Amino acid sequence: MKKLYKNILVLVPCFLIMSSCDHIEDINVSPNNAEDVSSNYVLTYVLTETAKAYNNLGRDGNNISGAMQYTQRGTDFQALRVNSYDWAPEGWGNYYEILRNNEIIYKKAVEEDHKFFQGISLVMRSFIFGLVTDLYGDCPYSESLSANEEIFFPKYDEQKFIYKGILEDLRTANELLTNVDLSTNLVASSADVIYGGNPEKWRMFANSLRLRYAMRLDNKRSEMNALGINTVTEFKAASDFVFQSGSDSATMEFLGVSDYNAAPGGSLNSSNPGFAFKPCSTIVDELVGLQDPRLDRWVLPVLRKWDTSVTEPTPLDYVNIYGEPQDVLLVPPIAGNTSPINYSLYVGLPPGLAGSNALVYNRGGDTSQYPTEGMPYVSFLHGRYRENVEDYIKVRLITFSEVEFLLAEAALKGDYGISGSAEVHYQNAIKASWEDYGVELANSGNDFTSYYSNLDVNLNGATNKLERIISQKWISSWMGIESWFDWRRTGYPDLQTGPVALFGDKLPLRFMYPSPNLDPKYIANYNEAVDRLEKTPNVPSGQNGDHSYSKMWLLQGTSKPWN
Repeated sequence: MKKLYKNILVLVPCFLIMSSCDHIEDINVSPNNAEDVSSNYVLTYVLTETAKAYNNLGRDGNNISGAMQYTQRGTDFQALRVNSYDWAPEGWGNYYEILRNNEIIYKKAVEEDHKFFQGISLVMRSFIFGLVTDLYGDCPYSESLSANEEIFFPKYDEQKFIYKGILEDLRTANELLTNVDLSTNLVASSADVIYGGNPEKWRMFANSLRLRYAMRLDNKRSEMNALGINTVTEFKAASDFVFQSGSDSATMEFLGVSDYNAAPGGSLNSSNPGFAFKPCSTIVDELVGLQDPRLDRWVLPVLRKWDTSVTEPTPLDYVNIYGEPQDVLLVPPIAGNTSPINYSLYVGLPPGLAGSNALVYNRGGDTSQYPTEGMPYVSFLHGRYRENVEDYIKVRLITFSEVEFLLAEAALKGDYGISGSAEVHYQNAIKASWEDYGVELANSGNDFTSYYSNLDVNLNGATNKLERIISQKWISSWMGIESWFDWRRTGYPDLQTGPVALFGDKLPLRFMYPSPNLDPKYIANYNEAVDRLEKTPNVPSGQNGDHSYSKMWLLQGTSKPWN
């Protein structure tokens, strides 16, 4: 496992190293504008910046985390926007900056016939372009990195052609990364902060992404077939060489040395502890109901618990299943209180509350003064989410758990030709998620057999097996963004909006494009892409199609996640 941003402190000085000059014409070469930089240095930048961008999309308090009801905002200044799904246009410049640097690696690798760097750059190009089109829909693709050809206002490619290119690039990457000769195609282990220069792991990464995107397109099989892409064949071919254990997952850890390489919730990046971000009641209630041991990895018990067994505030000597002592005070209900109270030890904030209601939620008539975000009757996220570095806080680009859930879904559908039953892959997926958070290792009492015997977990007992698989995948994707893409594709889990939702009782479907440049060519390209979006009844009257409730091509005609 490689630490995140390990080489970032030496990256800039390395760019400035310059050979001594043997010829007078060398005087005209600027030492501050190196033209031939080692791909190893650029690779570190591409990997770390991709990790940061992907991680920030799903972190606590952000739009997708709120929509998927992992977290809710309390009363801070952006709470209403997140909790009501009033999403603003989102910039994408950081993704294209990463892609420009990645293209440097690719072009140099082609010139030097360096198959390893070619393979890595194709995987990362697929990952980033895939992310952009997943978020926005149609986007600059085929012309996006062509400024040298004087294409300054690239067209927005139709989404289906972008997905076609992604699957083709990943197929090529798999071929390039097979039997790499490390004697001539070496990648520095220190530069590759994902796999330390291991081509076999990168090949697994490429094929695991092929599974993700082949299944992403499951509702669009016929349209992709018309483009020469058989998604079922792609999935089956890729499944022959994917992640086999958690150690294969594409993850990166934080260093916690500076704000650049520290976890986003720690003191180096957050001047105030992140108590404004509450665990959502949707996920908390699900974990409590299933007696899921991941609950104590992610959420703290309330500081003050309503309890009818006491007549005065009484400390509870509570230690969670991982041996962590927790400060909990049992509090008797207040006489005459008429507001509803929750007697649970773990209490999440319901989705979509107005700030005034969030501030007093579960307070039960207690008039004591508490810090605005310090309401003791609602659980906080676990303290690890306020650390600069922590064992279980890392960037998870794609995991063994996700791969097993994809295989479970494919096996359930029956026509993908996947070896192994849906139930076996489903069990493997949950176990892998447990291992990601040290569940069984930390406490032998967390017995998977007992957990799986729960009728709400067991796959064979489910009336709707696909819903059961995707719902467990949603849990395992805790504060990640893949659950949003799965929900859009399947409609599962069936998440309900809260009272302040602005656009009806549905969740948003996409990011709105960045505000368009005023150049006529740019606006023309933007308008063409917007015209290809399908408005839903949730789009306000007078709003053009560029809205978070418009359907991109991927969702059009599928009746998913809703009509």
